[in-house]
Amino acid sequence: MPLHIRMVGRIEVTPLWDGPLPTSLAKIPDPTHRAEAEALVARANRNALILDVYAFLLRIGDHLAMIDTGSGRLGNPDLGRLPDALSAAGVTHDEIGTIFMTHAHRDHYGGLVDAQGSRAFPNAELIFHEKEARFWLDSAFEDMPQRARPHYHPTREVLSRYADRLRRVTDGEDIFGVSAVLAPGHTPGHTCWLIQSDGACMLAWGDLIHVAEMHLPAPHIAMEYDYDPDLALRSRLRVLDWVATDRIPIAGAHLPVPGIGTIVRSGGGYACEADQPARVKA
Repeated sequence: MPLHIRMVGRIEVTPLWDGPLPTSLAKIPDPTHRAEAEALVARANRNALILDVYAFLLRIGDHLAMIDTGSGRLGNPDLGRLPDALSAAGVTHDEIGTIFMTHAHRDHYGGLVDAQGSRAFPNAELIFHEKEARFWLDSAFEDMPQRARPHYHPTREVLSRYADRLRRVTDGEDIFGVSAVLAPGHTPGHTCWLIQSDGACMLAWGDLIHVAEMHLPAPHIAMEYDYDPDLALRSRLRVLDWVATDRIPIAGAHLPVPGIGTIVRSGGGYACEADQPARVKA
């Protein structure tokens, strides 16, 4: 897959495709929402229930950073293509100095470890919003919500590989021109990362939405992936209104190819305009 490169001021942003992840309308608990989603997906011109999974490479001067790391070998066997995408970008794992995590679900953190379970990015500092880190690393198992418990031990196992290089940040804390914007609900500390350079900006929003064809025109549709659906909806609406009003380009972990676009208002909801890259590298 060709590399799609977008400049944000002087920061170069490259989506790194990790592979396809199938989902299902059965993941929508409310039958009314499910019927609405089925109609929206049927009108789409692609298989909307195959989600693209993206991480994002940031070239910030001489510093190389990433937002999320894809699934690695912890998820669907068709995932785990991040190493190939990094290689295509001419980057090795040991060159990455910073990894900004949107949240601790395995299709975002799985690439942190290699096939042997060792740290895949030996020189990277791992950046989490303090609320997300507290939820996964400071909570007792019995205090976790039921749907988080199956992920509790695997998540802690992977993150333990970076225990000596894991940094917790608060809202607005700037690191190399990237700052945290809390958007909770999908997980308690789900984080968007605002990339800013020379007056330009882009928002990498993690799992603010999953299926663009249904969540943009109908943001109220809830999938079982969200730990707190009501809070996730409030975050979704707040961020969508913000980026549409201010015309802020967005990078989404599950947006259709190329993973970057601009949100516009459409009818009573939203739509995503395809991004035009600064350049495409074959």
